[in-house]
Amino acid sequence: MNNNNAKEWLDRGQELDDLGKYDEAIKCYVKAIEINPEDDYAWFNQGNALDDLGKYDEAIKCFDKAIEIKPEDGSVWYNKGNTLDKLGKYDEAIKCYDKAIEINPEFGGPWNNKGSALVDLGKYGEAMKCFDKAIELIPEDGQPWSNKGNTLIGLGKYDEAIKCYDKALELCPQYVDAMKGKELCLSSMKVSAS
Repeated sequence: MNNNNAKEWLDRGQELDDLGKYDEAIKCYVKAIEINPEDDYAWFNQGNALDDLGKYDEAIKCFDKAIEIKPEDGSVWYNKGNTLDKLGKYDEAIKCYDKAIEINPEFGGPWNNKGSALVDLGKYGEAMKCFDKAIELIPEDGQPWSNKGNTLIGLGKYDEAIKCYDKALELCPQYVDAMKGKELCLSSMKVSAS
């Protein structure tokens, strides 16, 4: 490996990242950034690896640097939103999801995760609209269906929630969150019936 080639360091970091060796991957990303400080992708990958290690504040700094270099990259805004969400900073996360959506309105992930953040803020009506949009954009993904089901439970709409969980499980039969949600829904239905 050429020690002065940023791309080689970046590629090596990605290989280590794929193996779950995040600390080692970060060292490679740092080296790539030392060689080319304007490599937005190295900053982005370093942020992702830091997020995987639970180092959320450091991850956000890396995402901010990537955004500074390439503000039109919706994936960076999306991942920054995900990290902010993990910190319970839902309003800030929503702003990032909105920016990712503004850049690419057809990117379903930010719609889904914005919906989840809105649920955390108790804004169920807005959340439902986001889940519906995510379902429209990524109909083969069970997660928005499951999230919509969770929201419907919160609204006491158990029959509709069951339909959402069933759709999520049809798309992904081993989707644990949908299985748990459906079980919770069925339990809630029994309690409310008694």
